Amino acid sequence: MRVALVGRHATDIRDAVERHGFEIVLPDENPDVIIAYGGDGTFIGAEAEWPGVPKLGLRSSRSCVKCGQHEDEDVLGRLARGDVSRTELMKLRAEMGSRAFLGLNDVILRNSDLRSAVRFSVLVNGERATDEIIGDGLVVATPFGSSAYFRSIANTTFRCGIGIAFNNCTEFLHHLVLREDDEVVVEISRGPADVTADNDPSVARAEGGDNLCIRRSGERATVLALDTLRCPFCRYKHAPRRRF
Repeated sequence: MRVALVGRHATDIRDAVERHGFEIVLPDENPDVIIAYGGDGTFIGAEAEWPGVPKLGLRSSRSCVKCGQHEDEDVLGRLARGDVSRTELMKLRAEMGSRAFLGLNDVILRNSDLRSAVRFSVLVNGERATDEIIGDGLVVATPFGSSAYFRSIANTTFRCGIGIAFNNCTEFLHHLVLREDDEVVVEISRGPADVTADNDPSVARAEGGDNLCIRRSGERATVLALDTLRCPFCRYKHAPRRRF
């Protein structure tokens, strides 16, 4: 199997990859699998740069503590034996004017000026779902991304559909979870606001009168051994326990 290694510290696992009989190639040399060694940002960045190629995410031991079943040697052995799960993850496509973004995690609308809130409303499938909202913006997430920025706002996750979390609004608003094939339109009545997706370095500026359209993309991400990226032990080992 031909694999490519990406990530700031990917050389840490090069010897282990070779010991398991993989041929290491560059990401642009048509690998069978791209191994993203790092954290969620490394994995999402690899999918953005090389879409369509199956990805295996391995957490770097420099940035997190891994449970035994997700140690590099164990996961690489499973990959060599063909004993890894294969999951297709949905992506979101966001369009505003001539700009378009793809998000595996989420699409974010956020006030550009920290001193000024954004005013906007949300339509779902052409029907108004909210009155005008005043706040810092919103996060539209996939199930995969619901454990990221969406969770920090809504304090929950979801397993299917499209989620909308309203960020720091003047009125309390529950998050929404829509069907996967629903279309969301955000009508911005007052900006300025920034629009982006995942960790995309490019940002689009939204002003009053702009519409941001978000829907399921026709593209999907293929992830191998998804449990290595979403293991509760790895993800929350050092999180303080909440006392009630």
